[in-house]
Amino acid sequence: MPERIRRSALFLVGTLGSVSLLIGGCVSAGGSTATGPAAGSTAASAVPPPPDCGQPAEGDTIVVLASGTATEPRPSLTPQAEQVLRDAAESGDVSDGRNGRGSVAVVTSADTGTGGQPAEVLPLTPRRANCEVEHGFQRDNLIDTNIARVRNAVAGRAAVRPGLDLLAGIDDAVRGYSPGTLIVVSNGLSTAGGFDLRQVGWNADPADLVTQLAQRGLLQDLLPGWHVLFTGLGATAGAQPPLTKPVRDTLVGYWTAICTAAAPGGSCDVDARPLDPSPPVATADTPVVDVPGIDSATGPDGRTTVTLFDAVTGFAPDSAVLSADAQDVLRGISARIAAELAAQPDTTITIRGYVADPPDSTPAGRQQTADERAGAVQAFLTDQLRAAGSPPIDAAGAGTPPQPPTAIVNGAFDDATAAQMRKVTITY
Repeated sequence: MPERIRRSALFLVGTLGSVSLLIGGCVSAGGSTATGPAAGSTAASAVPPPPDCGQPAEGDTIVVLASGTATEPRPSLTPQAEQVLRDAAESGDVSDGRNGRGSVAVVTSADTGTGGQPAEVLPLTPRRANCEVEHGFQRDNLIDTNIARVRNAVAGRAAVRPGLDLLAGIDDAVRGYSPGTLIVVSNGLSTAGGFDLRQVGWNADPADLVTQLAQRGLLQDLLPGWHVLFTGLGATAGAQPPLTKPVRDTLVGYWTAICTAAAPGGSCDVDARPLDPSPPVATADTPVVDVPGIDSATGPDGRTTVTLFDAVTGFAPDSAVLSADAQDVLRGISARIAAELAAQPDTTITIRGYVADPPDSTPAGRQQTADERAGAVQAFLTDQLRAAGSPPIDAAGAGTPPQPPTAIVNGAFDDATAAQMRKVTITY
């Protein structure tokens, strides 16, 4: 595959412990109101090393690219991804002996080509200690062990360079290999190189995006004949705000269009199954991509505050009924909280509700609405966390004034200011 230059230009167009959950409506003075293996995976020390049988010169090659940035969960394999590995391990195109024909998994990072963790080549074909292919009773056990090694290798991936240039990472991952299968374990929130979502935004037409990338030579000969499986698209962690469903759908549309254009003669598939929400390992800083209606920030104490504004919560006037989009976002936040509780069982979760101050409202009415909206979020998260194994969650407390203190601007009610005042914050 010829060398390609595509890095410089920017695109322009769980068991849980008990917790205390504090909720409260908030009115203004003006009257407005991880480290270690991924959960469930086999510990690295429990998986014996493979027999020293060299590296097959022929056979199926499954490339697994894990970006492992600070803004996504620890990389993990979905059942669909593991089935791809198992199918390759079961392949009959094998031969006995050292360097005998067989299947391998190549585990790499998006920044391997620029100084990140080196790629690991791990056997999939089950072999005995003498390098003969196992066809007997131990075959399934050996395949399970081989996949466990890949699982551990993926979980140990962590970006060491800031930002995520996923296009360049894909280019580096497949270079030198004949077309096969590529499993991409990444949230897809690329923030560097030819496809920077901070520049692209969430309103680009996928076809126009592909045209511009192709015109700059970023897709030519990238993945011809490759079968690509994306996993973890849109999964977030750390300071990266969670994605709403419309934004996540847009992200999937971008990468599907890019992959389809870059992989003529191949195929592109997206596995929507959520990744294990275990927090990422220590990794390089990664810029966040703005998400309309949501903010997220992690303080020096390590606590994260997620703010859901009016556009996401979807509360009707004087209502505390969460929109379907808000519930979808809260499911993702509950998974983050569950992962945090697994590591820190004494974590306190604080919810604050805020409302605006229209001229016909009263302080008592605004306080009641703020309390009810905070309570609606508390009730939803309580149900989610209880389903994940959490004991009952206590609720108590009061809020603090929001900023700005009033939506009355130059003597008139300002809708834009009011929309920023109507919000719910979740701190954990």
